[in-house]
Amino acid sequence: MHNLAHPTLGSDLGGTFVRTILSDGSLAITAPLNAFLENRGARPELRPHAKTARAALLADIAHFMHISHGRHPGIIDHAAQKISDDAAGSWLIAAIDGFAAEQSFLNKLTVTAGPIRRLHGQDKVNAVIESQAKNFQMLATSDRKGCPAGAAIAFLVDWHQTRPLLDMVAHEMGLAPTTATLPSVSACAALAGKLDDGGSYRRAMAFGAYQTLEQMRGLWRLIAARHTEMLAI
Repeated sequence: MHNLAHPTLGSDLGGTFVRTILSDGSLAITAPLNAFLENRGARPELRPHAKTARAALLADIAHFMHISHGRHPGIIDHAAQKISDDAAGSWLIAAIDGFAAEQSFLNKLTVTAGPIRRLHGQDKVNAVIESQAKNFQMLATSDRKGCPAGAAIAFLVDWHQTRPLLDMVAHEMGLAPTTATLPSVSACAALAGKLDDGGSYRRAMAFGAYQTLEQMRGLWRLIAARHTEMLAI
């Protein structure tokens, strides 16, 4: 994220900001999970075990993402209370409305998934998930001007990258597909460019984005680690 705060002179500042978020986001962690679900346990000798691991993975994704982002108010709602820049007005309205639909989607996933499978250290896992949810809120409600904007933009850009995995989870559960109605990645880049002041606001945006991605990657790594543990049982 260093190059978010110090982009190349003369570059598209908003584009640089978002491209770095995309390269540092959660996709590298979620892609193998998506591939596992797409595979559906093709090898006959692995099918029974793969089915068990697949059901556990579906439940983990549904429940843990709901705990972190399915509750209202969420990271976008919190950030909207702190972002006073006029340039962000229409983006925030679209983001709030769009993510309210995403929260309903997460709720459907959770209800359909059934309970998670309890593994070793489950209480610790629950505490980590709850702590991460609070960390997202802390970043979105920071008094450091620019931090909430960076957090909100990074969150939505990363959400766009990982949304296909949620679609796969819905498909595996037999739910009708839904289309996200969030501001596009290009809209996020445009907003970042408008807000960038080349100084303290930029640095705070970079900090908010970096810390948000750290939390998002940590959440997905936890889900991936539990999946690996399930496959080893």
